[in-house]
Amino acid sequence: MNFGGMSNIGIFISVTEDYAIVSSLLKDDEMKEIEERLDVEVIKTSIGGSSLVGSLVCGNSNGFLVSRYILNSEIKLMKNKVNVKRFPDRMNACGNVILANDTAAVVHPEVSDRYIRLIARFLDVDVYKGSVGGYKTVGTAASVTNKGLLVNPYTKDEDFERLEKIFDIPIGVGTINFGSPLVGSGVIANSKGYLVGEETRGPEIARVEEVFHLI
Repeated sequence: MNFGGMSNIGIFISVTEDYAIVSSLLKDDEMKEIEERLDVEVIKTSIGGSSLVGSLVCGNSNGFLVSRYILNSEIKLMKNKVNVKRFPDRMNACGNVILANDTAAVVHPEVSDRYIRLIARFLDVDVYKGSVGGYKTVGTAASVTNKGLLVNPYTKDEDFERLEKIFDIPIGVGTINFGSPLVGSGVIANSKGYLVGEETRGPEIARVEEVFHLI
């Protein structure tokens, strides 16, 4: 799958178990594919006028945290369907700096303690500072569902073990889009399905299916 010729589909979409927040630029057939493959309801919007919704939104079954630059009209549209809260930290690209599922979250090491408490309360998860494979933008360096966590090949053994304890789910190493370590930018997934960028090769797809238990 690609959007506008780009295989980094994760920067345009944020998905949970029941909803997908997608870029306002997506076409009807692309939205239908997301609905069918992930078994979710799709909410089409921009965030602060930007189409990079996946980079600016992060959520779980309790709701979505969004960039502080979201427009009132955009947040009103989202609130018709889901629980939404502005994330006021200076690093407000939520999809890039937060990696979360329904039980835990890992965030960019420079997110303040004040806003870590906000994340914990709103998403109702335990929150930890950290990096993945040397990347502080944890949301781009990994992809997590309630069934599995896909990390990049640069993830060290000690980080691997720590992430396994934090999320308490199986973890696997992989790449996306023909060798890219930024797996969070190239795959969207929940416990029911997944989509990957069109440059993703067969062995990479097989790894995604294995890690997320979607075989």
